[in-house]
Amino acid sequence: MTNTIDTATLIKGLVDPDQNVRREAAIALGGVRTPQAAGALVARLGAEQDCFVREALTWATVHAGEVAVPGVLDQLTSPDASARMQAAHVLSKIADPAHAEHIIPVVADADAQVAVKAYRAAANTRRAEVVPALISRLADGDLEQRDALNSAFATLGEVALDDLVTALGDARPAARAHAADALGHVGSPTADAAVDALSGLLGDADADVRLAAVSALGELDRQAAVDALTRAAASDDAVVAGVAKRLLGR
Repeated sequence: MTNTIDTATLIKGLVDPDQNVRREAAIALGGVRTPQAAGALVARLGAEQDCFVREALTWATVHAGEVAVPGVLDQLTSPDASARMQAAHVLSKIADPAHAEHIIPVVADADAQVAVKAYRAAANTRRAEVVPALISRLADGDLEQRDALNSAFATLGEVALDDLVTALGDARPAARAHAADALGHVGSPTADAAVDALSGLLGDADADVRLAAVSALGELDRQAAVDALTRAAASDDAVVAGVAKRLLGR
């Protein structure tokens, strides 16, 4: 077993100029599982600049178990975006439903990279209470951020289905389009129940919404989806018609 002197040496190694020393120290500390070791790991989560060492710190913090969790949860409210991001990343690996209430506020983080990690952490709790916070981020950010949100909804699956269908009626076209896109990512059989709602968007006033709807229908297996695509193939919208025909194999 690692003794007190060894632990102190390993903690010192976390700030060594050599990235390999830092990485090895982090991995070793993950097996110590004492408050001292866990606290040192958590303190370095947002400070470490090397991506390989950060992943070692993440692994070690997760491996440290419950003794590290309070410190990680505290990092979610750090003024340092890097610390918040890494804390959310760690929690996404732990995937404990009990952490949902702590993660929900971070889903709204103004820093895109923090938000992306929080989306995954929230989804991995599999708790229904995270869904409204995720829904509120529809249409936010760049393609990477929107794709991360789609992945979160796909992870949640049926838990998020009703809220996504409701979001198809959002007043914002970009949110309607993103909700449709997310339902496509959820896919069959879970999202098959959304066929009628998606079909209704084929006549939406916004071209991006129509395109998202027809693309999502192409990910569903119900005959109703095929029927909707058949109708879309005759659409006056050439883009929608073209996508529908391709999806139907014409």
